[in-house]
Parts: sequence; C-alpha cells; structure tokens
Amino acid sequence: MKKSILVISNDPGVRDMLTNLLGEAGFSVSLAGSGAEAVKIVTNTALDFVLVEHFLADFSGVELKRRIRRLSPKTRVVVVSSFTTIRSSDDVLRFGPSDFILDQREILELIQASSEERVATPPPMADDRLKRCLVDTFDILVGLLKVNDPFFGGNSHITMEYARSVAEDMKLSQEMIDEIVVASLLHDIGRVGIKGDILAGKKEMSEADIRTIRSHAENGAKILEAIDFPWKIKPIIIHHHERYDGKGYPSGLKGREIPIGARILAVVDAFAAMTANRPYRRALSREEAVQELHKNVGTQFDPEVVEHFTKIVEQKYFFRGVGSKPKILLVDDEVDYLTLLKLKLVSEGFDVDTADNAEDAMAHLARSKPDMVLSDVIMPGTDGIGMLRRMREKSEYADLPVVFLSGRDDNNVKIQALHLGAEDYLLKPVDFVLLAAKIRNVIRRDEKRKKGAVPGPSTGVVGDLKNLGIPEIVQTLHLGLKTACVTVTRGDGDEGRIFFENGRIRHCAIGDTSGEEAFYRMLRWQEGPFVIAHGQTTTVRTIEMDEMQLMMEGMRRLDEEGKDPVGEP
Repeated sequence: MKKSILVISNDPGVRDMLTNLLGEAGFSVSLAGSGAEAVKIVTNTALDFVLVEHFLADFSGVELKRRIRRLSPKTRVVVVSSFTTIRSSDDVLRFGPSDFILDQREILELIQASSEERVATPPPMADDRLKRCLVDTFDILVGLLKVNDPFFGGNSHITMEYARSVAEDMKLSQEMIDEIVVASLLHDIGRVGIKGDILAGKKEMSEADIRTIRSHAENGAKILEAIDFPWKIKPIIIHHHERYDGKGYPSGLKGREIPIGARILAVVDAFAAMTANRPYRRALSREEAVQELHKNVGTQFDPEVVEHFTKIVEQKYFFRGVGSKPKILLVDDEVDYLTLLKLKLVSEGFDVDTADNAEDAMAHLARSKPDMVLSDVIMPGTDGIGMLRRMREKSEYADLPVVFLSGRDDNNVKIQALHLGAEDYLLKPVDFVLLAAKIRNVIRRDEKRKKGAVPGPSTGVVGDLKNLGIPEIVQTLHLGLKTACVTVTRGDGDEGRIFFENGRIRHCAIGDTSGEEAFYRMLRWQEGPFVIAHGQTTTVRTIEMDEMQLMMEGMRRLDEEGKDPVGEP
C-alpha cells in the first residue's frame, strides 16, 4: 500500500516539483500552501510523513512540526528549506557548519530511509482476526437496525462495499482502508434521533428540519466519541457531507482539506442513495447515477475518486442499479437462520419478505408475487417439495423460479425437486455472496424467458455434477418422459451433450465421439457444471439401447476397468 505524505510549501513550483518526485516514488501526496491549511489536513487525515518548508507565511517550520506532532504523534515530520526561498533571504548569511542543503533526490532518499526505519512488525494474527470480527459485528448490528426498512435496508453494507473497493483501488494503506470501512458502516448512525417522516421526505421540509438532518454527521461523531476505536473514523463521519468546492457542511472544508475517507464516502454514499428507491422518487439507473457523479465533479465530488469509482462500478458492480430491487420470498421454519439470511440478502441489494411455513408462504404469494422463492425443504406441516407441487398446480405461480436451500443432502429429494422444475438445490451452510450471485442469474434467466428470448443452454436448469450426477439426471428425465438437452462442461474444456426425447436417450456426443461410447465417457464425470434445456431436441440418432441397459453396461465397464467414477484422465 502507498505511504501517505503531506507537502507544505508557500511556493507552487516547489509543491509541483515534490508532488512529481514523490508520486513517481510511490507515495500518496497531499498538498498545503500554508500552516493553517496543513493543520486542517493533519487533523482529519492519517499521514505517514509531513515534509514542511522552514519558512511559511503563518508558521515557522519548527513551530508547525511541534503542532503536527501533538495532533498526530505517529507522523514523521521533516523540515526543509528550498534554495529558491533562502537565496533571497538574510537567513542564508546565518548558515553554519550544522546546516545543509540537500538535492531533491537526496530529500527523497532521506524520506525513504526514514520509511524503512519505521517498518513496523506485522500485527499478530489474533489482532487482525479481532479487527475482522469487530467490523463484521458492526456490519450485522447496523444491518439489523434497517433490515425491515424498504428504503434504507442494506444501504450501509452496500456503501461500505463500494468504499472499500475504491480505497483498495487507490492503493491506500491498510490502516486507512480499515478506517474507511468502519466509518462507512457507521456514517449515518447520527440519524437515530431524527423523526422517520423527516428522513422519508413525506412532508415539505422547513429550515429547522434541514438543520436537523444536517446535524446527523456531527451527532454521529458525538455518539461514538466515548468509544476508543483503533481507527481514526471520527473525521470521516463528520466531514462526509463536505463538498470539494468548500460549499458543504459542517465545516466548509474544500479540496484536499477534506479527509480522503470522507471524499470517498461522499461519492459512494451519493451513488448508493441515487440507485435506491425513496418514498419521494424512483431509483436512478446505474448509467444515470454515474452521469450525475460526473456532472458534479470538481464542485461536489473529488474528480480522482469519481474516476476510480466509475471504473469499479463498471467492472465489479455492473449488476447494481439495473432496475428495481429483485423481490425474494424466503421460506424457512428456523427463525434465526431466516433472520440472518434476510439480513445478508437485504445487504446484497434484494427486497426480502419471509414466511416460516408453507401455508404462510402460499398466502403471501396470493397477496404479492415475488421474483423468486428461496425455500427450505424440511418444515412442519407441508414441506418444501409439497409447497412446490401446490405452486405448480396454480397457473399464476407455475413458472415462478424456486431454489431450495436445505441441510438435507438426499439425492432422491434433489431429483424430486428438479423433476418439479426447481432451479437449483443448494446445501446449507452456503456462502451468502455466492448465493446472491446465483439468485441474480436465476432471475435474469427468468426475465429473458418472459421477454421471449430464444431458448438455449444458458436458459435451462443449472447445477453441478458434484450435487447431481449423470445417473440421477438420466433417472429424472427418463421418469418424467422429458424432451431435453443436457450439456455438461468440464474444467479441461470438454463439453458433452445428451439428448432426450420423451424420456429416451437418442443421441450423445463429446467432440468427435458420439453414441454409446460418448455416454460411457460422460458417466465417468463427477464434477462440472451442467445445464438442462427443456424442449431442445435433435434428429440425430446414435443410441438405440434402453436407458437402464445403457446405465448397467456403463457401470459394468467402470467396474471392469477398476475405476471409480471420479473423473476421466
């Protein structure tokens, strides 16, 4: 990570020269033209080094060094004099044997040597783990405060994700990244005492209401003041509504006077707010929100931060801001797991409703149709499989995507679920970020289908052979008398296809190999994603053998070869 350095000089030429010199050497450089400006920056920003010119208009270098050390004891301060300053000053006459003039490269070497001297021993693993636990605890507690809020639920977590990504992309120090992450989670905690109708914008705001809302940044810092955080988060929370042109609040800071964490938070918080629905306006699309950020570069927002964030949104968060929040119905009788799952999915940008039994879930479907149902299998009364059967009997729910999330690893249950048209069958515990990605993919496929997209392998039922093998797939499609194409892709690039017609295997191919030999090869595969595309058929006929005979012959060959079906060499 880049070391941070503040350069303080009256002379713009000196500042530019040192910015280029230190920037090329890998430092993150901030600039100040006076002692007063420098004090503001040091107060609000964690710095590794300060390089201060001896002769300033409002401070002497030595005096400023003492003040900076009081404000930031860990910061190394180096006082220098540029020759452009002293050559026209009477002080040059007082230079003696204890005074030196350094070349600009020697200044760089001095700072780099100082940096090497101060390389700290890496913190113990226990400290890192403790910090991660603390951050995760903040994330959960703040999320629980808003989990049932249809407009602000998940906002703090999403803002934190954006802020962390920008800080990492800007190659800030790990300490500074940690500060920004924690401050992002807690930045709106000062809103706790503000009335809900003011925050929701349900009435026209008076001047007093505006002052109340603007006080939330300082109030948040006061709430957290009594906590001895290992991070310098207070300046970020206080100043995240400052503007780059100095017209923000509460202090009217401008440009580099604003802490870098607050400048990052200002951009990502604005984007998160613009791409979320509010009672008084619709959410903007990703493109519209990015356009607004660019429109306010240099006035409201730091241009460098906006540049980094734009790149990150396009590369990493392209799925955000592409329409209204997807609606998910969670069905699970384990209330604690249901609450945790709701919290995680709300934090990933979903609109989530819950039911703890199948009867309540069916009643909820009658009131409001979601984009997808995520359900447990084992529940009192009607279980998940029974609920899916009831859904498929009703035309209005017949095509609603359903994914099962269960602690029961039973191939027969998996086969039943897929036979009834479930999109996937996942086992608990599940990685929540991976689950969110799977949910988005399922919903995207369903939207394409509704719009009349041409069906293909990517629009079918997806899974992995690790969870459902070739024998189980064959059994499911054979018993269901299905017409479909099963496409399996291996890590080495091999792709195999099995075509079914009314439950009968008609054709199988892997590259140039086709027929029964291709099927026997695929029978060895136990890992790799598969897609079952219903309705796809072919006129090619390479297999005449009965499915059960084909399976038995394949298993006999495996036994004779002395191989377990764990993958083909």
